[in-house]
Amino acid sequence: MQKAFDVNFCFKGERKYVHGTDICTKLTEMYPDIQKFDIAFHGITTNNMTFFSKKPDNTDIKVTFKCDNGSQTIKLFGIENDLPVQCRYEYLEEKIVNSSIINIPEESISLQEKTQYTFIEHIVAMNKALLETLFQNIDGKWYFTRLQLKEKIEMKKIISLKLTLTSNFQFKLTKSTISVNDKEVGFIYFSLIPKES
Repeated sequence: MQKAFDVNFCFKGERKYVHGTDICTKLTEMYPDIQKFDIAFHGITTNNMTFFSKKPDNTDIKVTFKCDNGSQTIKLFGIENDLPVQCRYEYLEEKIVNSSIINIPEESISLQEKTQYTFIEHIVAMNKALLETLFQNIDGKWYFTRLQLKEKIEMKKIISLKLTLTSNFQFKLTKSTISVNDKEVGFIYFSLIPKES
């Protein structure tokens, strides 16, 4: 088991867990020549995290991350450590949602006006809003579980941003196609966790 590094986080808004967008942002910022990446979330994290370059044995892995950085392929495995999160910052998800338009027959959501938030924050908020609108009668909470991108994308380069629901595997996993400037750039996945009765 080879430790790579520790990462400290702040809670987003009123959440009591580390948000997937923040984990994704921290990891992608570490690799300046990142071309494509695949990040998957396997559980909720309420503390800070430690990442390893080789898969730890007998450990509850919360995040797996793979990317191409120049000529290198990076693989990381993230676990929750014992260090509590010590900070919190404001996040108004509704700003993104209110700047978007949902097309129910097309099962898509499009951004009409960019906000101050990151690309990752935009697509996660938009996809959640799309799913909550399409499946209003389904009881549970939607969680961001995976993101596959062909390249790192910055909001300043975006003219149009659209997400379209592509697959729904009985709500255990949904897949939406991400299009930037009318070009497919990747996929975002969400899972529905039923509410406890």
